[in-house]
Amino acid sequence: MEPRAAGGTEGAPDASREWRPGIPSGREHMPSLIWGAALPIGVYFLVRSHVRTDSAALIVAGCFSAGWILLQFVRRRRVDAVGIIVLSGFVVGVLSSTLLGGNAYVLKVRDGFFTALFGVACIVTVFTHDRPTLFYVGRYLSAGNDPVKVSAFDRLHELPVGRRTFRVLSIVWGVGLVVEAAFRLTLADVLPTGTFLAVSPFLTAGVVGGLFAFTALYTRRIEGAAAALSASMAAEPASDWGTSPQIPLP
Repeated sequence: MEPRAAGGTEGAPDASREWRPGIPSGREHMPSLIWGAALPIGVYFLVRSHVRTDSAALIVAGCFSAGWILLQFVRRRRVDAVGIIVLSGFVVGVLSSTLLGGNAYVLKVRDGFFTALFGVACIVTVFTHDRPTLFYVGRYLSAGNDPVKVSAFDRLHELPVGRRTFRVLSIVWGVGLVVEAAFRLTLADVLPTGTFLAVSPFLTAGVVGGLFAFTALYTRRIEGAAAALSASMAAEPASDWGTSPQIPLP
């Protein structure tokens, strides 16, 4: 399930030689989560009570998000995906606040719309595309723009067990995110703004945390099945295999 990435010349040091495609490293993406997401969102809540409109607070917070994106582009020549997502939410918030006259419901559920759309995309692309949406998200978070790592991650999808795994995870994530968005849209309608803003982050964290936990457990189960199959194949003569072996899937 996790083939080693090949690359580099014989005897030459290669930082990605020991890299294996898999679940994105939380430590690797922690700076983006802190500076590209947590800080701008925290700034929004801090300045909201000190400005007259929600648009003004979103603009101030958006400046921090844009600054982080620009800094990462200058330093690494790459666009920070987390920062872009957060900044897009701020932009939509400003536009909706301006065009709809500060409609409270729209302001509360703007993130829920993004979540629902992404969840639907995860489900639909399982049936309409060879590689579902979650494959590309996972590849970006795990391999970034490194061509060697990207090639190693692509090879996962060439295996039957890899394709099956990405399809299952895409369906689970899609359903989970759509359900989470539906709950948020409902709560935004029945709860006061202050209560909703206090409850919403815990709901999102619980659902997303549960999805990550399922992903970790499911992929480990698949990897265990693949390891067991490899061991049994090594212990048996090739003539006893018969047809191409299949990794048992849950």
